[in-house]
Amino acid sequence: MSEQERLQAEIEATRAELAETADALAAKLDVKAQASRKVHQAGEKVSDRYSSVKQSAPAPVQKALEKTEHAVSPLMTQAAADKRRTVLVLAGATVLLLVIRRVRRRASDAGR
Repeated sequence: MSEQERLQAEIEATRAELAETADALAAKLDVKAQASRKVHQAGEKVSDRYSSVKQSAPAPVQKALEKTEHAVSPLMTQAAADKRRTVLVLAGATVLLLVIRRVRRRASDAGR
């Protein structure tokens, strides 16, 4: 390999590194994409927690949740198409989880 070819290869490698660094910086500066990722992660976390709480809830609470899910199902379909509604549904699900948690704590405290 000649000196010129070696320098050309080194220049290409440096360009590739710079492009990678620029892409990484652009990703860090893309606030909208970061917020979107965080919202998605939070939604998954809420969904996982809801499933966990639902499975460990007493039978009457599980039945009530199933009825609620059935009633809310059409709204969930609409919410998927409308981002503002999605936020409201997530907020409602969070409130529902908090209510279930409180009911479970009271039931636990009453059983002691």
